[in-house]
Amino acid sequence: MNLEKLKTILGERVKKNEPMAHHTTFKIGGPADLFCDAKTTEELVRFILSARKLDVPAFILGGGSNILVGDGGIRGLVVKNSTEKIVIAGVKGAYKSGVQAGTVFVQADSGVEMNKLVRFTIEEGLAGLEAQLGLPGTVGGAMYMNSKWTHPVGYVGDCVYQATIITVKNEVKVVSQSYFNFGYDQSSLQTNGDIVLSVVFRLKQGNKKELWNVANQSMVYRHETQPQGIKSPGCTFRNVSKADALRVPTPNQTTSAGYLVDHAGLKGLSHGDAQISPVHANFIINRAKANASDVVYLIEQARKKVKEQFGVTLTEEIVRVGEF
Repeated sequence: MNLEKLKTILGERVKKNEPMAHHTTFKIGGPADLFCDAKTTEELVRFILSARKLDVPAFILGGGSNILVGDGGIRGLVVKNSTEKIVIAGVKGAYKSGVQAGTVFVQADSGVEMNKLVRFTIEEGLAGLEAQLGLPGTVGGAMYMNSKWTHPVGYVGDCVYQATIITVKNEVKVVSQSYFNFGYDQSSLQTNGDIVLSVVFRLKQGNKKELWNVANQSMVYRHETQPQGIKSPGCTFRNVSKADALRVPTPNQTTSAGYLVDHAGLKGLSHGDAQISPVHANFIINRAKANASDVVYLIEQARKKVKEQFGVTLTEEIVRVGEF
């Protein structure tokens, strides 16, 4: 790879052999060959195109949640997406503060933290994303996974109007919501190699006090049901489809991956410094200095035991990146 040439082109902001453990919520991961931080969408595009021109693989890193980086690290260039612009891009119909009338379009860079965006929209009295308060990661990551909340059920993709992307053919273009083929934990971004630069969300006016009540209820539920203050990427496995839960069937026809891992007797199981959380069995936590190999061992044990006991093959929600 033309790593030295790329480093020269991108300049002094590029770091060599940067440990990815410093940049993920799991605090796990070997070194990236090259690492740089994009502060604007213009920089993000320049870094991507510079790497592609030299045939150097480029991985875009958001908030560092939902991923497990291998102990061998990541070959090529890792670009930390630190873009952070949020603006009200347009209004359709009446726009009166505190009055539920009209549609408001909010544009956010893909590097914006979801919590920052949610708080912005609530403070502006805009409804649609309030239940996502507490969602880790960035707008780009939420688009990639079509991040969800289940109380009540809602997906980030539900509020998407359009987005600006850069394709594998180096085209920068604007696409509509339908382009992403959003589904449960799914979007077309997982297969087509496109990178999101910014997103326009379609939101409705709402009562700010009521929106904060919904947001705070979501946060309370998260704190009551999920481990807090730990090193983890989020949920390990996707929940089982309703069709599979009925077909197998699972105990009480549950779709909960955490329930299945728990009832396979694995809650609290450790390997090295990695542990299946004793609070919620769909979370693996890093208790100190766990390696990616420790986590993979627990993932495979959980998958094996659940398959043996319940006939269900669990699918990972966590995304593996780099060399294992």
